Amino acid sequence: MPNIFFGYKDKEKFIFDEHETKHFKTIRVKEGKIIKCTDGKGNKYTVKIEKIEKKKSFGIILESKHIEKLQEKNLILFAPSGKWERLRWLIEKSVELGVDKIYITKTKYSNRNYTEKPEKIELVIRNSAKQCTRVYFPDFRFITFDEIPKYATQNTFFLDLSGEKIPEKFDSNISFIVGPEGGFSPKEKEFLTKNFKSISLGKKILRFETAAFVFLSFVAIKLNKI
Repeated sequence: MPNIFFGYKDKEKFIFDEHETKHFKTIRVKEGKIIKCTDGKGNKYTVKIEKIEKKKSFGIILESKHIEKLQEKNLILFAPSGKWERLRWLIEKSVELGVDKIYITKTKYSNRNYTEKPEKIELVIRNSAKQCTRVYFPDFRFITFDEIPKYATQNTFFLDLSGEKIPEKFDSNISFIVGPEGGFSPKEKEFLTKNFKSISLGKKILRFETAAFVFLSFVAIKLNKI
């Protein structure tokens, strides 16, 4: 059973969509049950389930509270638009680690396209946020490699075996650019080297999702994201 459920407020009612309704049925949540909910925008609710229908459910809001977002450093991930299972896993773990923004990035060697199915990304983010009780869901969008500078922060890093060690301290928002399974193209690598900071995680060549997880875990601890 998740630690929190997702829905949205409509006057004094709380509305759950088809996915959440199916979840209720799977874990045997019954009408009359009192549960904790969020809209993913910083609001936390105590809701009593009033009606569970085929594709939608409704609840009565018993209590609501807005959780103020801490003025902390943002943690941003540029994830390659690669194989779904690996991308899904990376997004899931990024949410748990407190990543604030996720940019699904199309590079020369990342040949998957999810722009017509944003609901797949949204659902992974939602389910992961529910599990770790995040009331602020991270934003995400699809971009191309050329758009990275538009969204990159002052401290932006990318992985390179010949790069420097991860800094011990971070003075501003942090971004991390992860390459696809085939790596960056020579042209992309040249651009990254000129504009951002390269880091090395050690001597081994890691899968992109493993490398991202290692880096994000380290930074998440430093920034008190978890």
